[in-house]
Parts: sequence; structure tokens; C-alpha cells
Amino acid sequence: MTDNATTAPNMPVPSEEFCRMCGYDDTFWEDGWPTSVICTCCGSESGIGDMGAEPGSWKGVRSLHDFRGWWIGHGAQWSCPRSKPQDWDVLQQVMNIPAPWRTPLPLPVDRERRLLERAASDSLGTETTCRICGLAGPSFWRDGVPTETVCPSCGSESGIDDLGRPGQWETMTAIRTRRGYWIGLGAPWNDPAARPVGWDVLDQLGDIPPTWR
Repeated sequence: MTDNATTAPNMPVPSEEFCRMCGYDDTFWEDGWPTSVICTCCGSESGIGDMGAEPGSWKGVRSLHDFRGWWIGHGAQWSCPRSKPQDWDVLQQVMNIPAPWRTPLPLPVDRERRLLERAASDSLGTETTCRICGLAGPSFWRDGVPTETVCPSCGSESGIDDLGRPGQWETMTAIRTRRGYWIGLGAPWNDPAARPVGWDVLDQLGDIPPTWR
């Protein structure tokens, strides 16, 4: 057992054998310290991309959700494509991420604050694709105004959970974080009855307009 005095802070266990971002199997932290391994799958580096995160709370893992949301939003591209298994399943892999790094509940929504933040947001006009998960069909924004539609797939509400300016990294943290959290849970459907037969999460995410990724 490693002495607590010599263990890096914010570690749930002395060693971690799964990437905090995507669940890929490797030795990312050992004896409480990062190994500086660059993940073969998502490309994050232990001790750099995952440094400062604290397990077990939404605030502590937001940065992980943020990166995961960006990565999955861009098609979950492998850092080392030749290592990608032929039968790879991203949703099975993310379930390897230890719960303290992926399952803490989001902070309660301050709806009044979000309503005020809409003024600093922007829209592409009328949007019929969910900014978070790529589900197409409902009108999430109409003529630049959110319809407050709750997505049957990811459960996000337009005008509350999807605020940001298109194409601006700094303003889209909420979108990427929500997406990363949803994927980390295994991409459960808010309305399971609406899930199509043969549904593929990456196909759906591919419909997200590039400006919201």
C-alpha cells in the first residue's frame, strides 16, 4: 500500500488501468502518479489532460466530460487507428471508466440564470438536430429561439442544456460536458421507447452540425 504522504492528490485508488476519458485499457496512473501514457484510443495524456480532476463530484469531473464530449462529438477518432479492434464498441469501452470519474450527477440547473445566459448564446436559426447528441427530428430551436424541447435521446433541454455560440470553444463547455456525461453513462435514451432498432450512437453523433462539436 502506498503511503498517503507520497500519493498524488485527488486519486481514488493508487493505480488506474483505464483511461479516465474513454475507458481504454492501459496503465495511466501507478502508485498514485501519472505515467504520462498517451491513450491509444482518445489521445489524452495521463497527468496532462486528466490532471486536476477530482473523483466523485460533478465539479471535479467536468473537465473529463468536456474532453470526452469533444472527442465523441468528432466521431471518437482513435489516436492510433491501427490499434482499433475490428469489433470495437465505444459504449462498452466507456463503461470501463471507474464510476467516480463518470457517474456523479450534474449540479442542479439554475433555470433563471440559464434564461439570462440565452442572451449571450446564439443559434443557427431553426435547428432540428440536437446539439448534444445529434438526434434529428424535433425542432429544438425555431427562428433563433429555443423551443425548450427535451431530447428523447439524451434528455437535454433546448435553451437550458445546449447554450453556446457556434464554433467558439470557450462558450460551448456546457454542450460538450453534457455530451461527455451522457456517453459516460452508456448513452441511455431518455425515452427508451423512441430508440430505433439497430441504433448506432456514432452514426447519430455524426449528424451534429460541425459548429456544435
